[in-house]
Amino acid sequence: MKIQRLSWAGLKIESNGQVLLIDAVENYQGGSAGIGPEDPYIFSDHTKADVILLTHLHSDHYDKDLINATLKPDGKLFSSDQITAELINDGLNPTGLALGAAHTIGNFTITPVFGMDGIGDKQVSWVVEDAEHRILHGGDTIWHNQFWHIGRTFEHFDAVFLPINGVVLNIPRLEFSPVPITLNPFQAVAAAKLLHAETLVPIHYGFNKPGTYDQYPGMLEELARSAEQQGVEVTLLEPGEFVPLPEINR
Repeated sequence: MKIQRLSWAGLKIESNGQVLLIDAVENYQGGSAGIGPEDPYIFSDHTKADVILLTHLHSDHYDKDLINATLKPDGKLFSSDQITAELINDGLNPTGLALGAAHTIGNFTITPVFGMDGIGDKQVSWVVEDAEHRILHGGDTIWHNQFWHIGRTFEHFDAVFLPINGVVLNIPRLEFSPVPITLNPFQAVAAAKLLHAETLVPIHYGFNKPGTYDQYPGMLEELARSAEQQGVEVTLLEPGEFVPLPEINR
């Protein structure tokens, strides 16, 4: 398995010639919320995907135009079965999977597992496996009580990709709350430990719009401090960089 971090929460995963994308977006500022990097990593001009996975439908995770541009004619779009109707209404042809329902497609086995959206929308996390490795992509989940269960079920992850920006959101359509709507660094490290991860790869950070989208203060310092205290390895990657995984780990 070869994993490339894209912008924000996006991943590109390759295994024996097959390409899988998760929450891959390029047009962040053109989305409905205008959340995400202004100068994103561009990959669609040289990427064709066999499989695309979505954690949820927020515009910093779901890019319909990019899906249409990168999904191969015989490729498959997967989501949780909770959002397939909305994707169909948007002109796409998704396959919906129930929570915990593993599905094998070529080299990959994909399983939607519990994730909790910070403002109550429908969201899952994804477990992705091939013959050698297993990873988890946590979308932009908040802290929840299923990290224990996922860790017991899967026992080990080579890497977990979790949000760390602990963002406080203040937008017109939502009543304001000072409680963060994504994992903060301390929580992400704690979740990685419960998931028995070899390494935590932070995602969903680096964008800040004061008064509207306030990123956790001192985020990277808190990440380093929490990782040291809890004994968790952290791999920080820039968009475009690859995750250093062992050749064979299981």
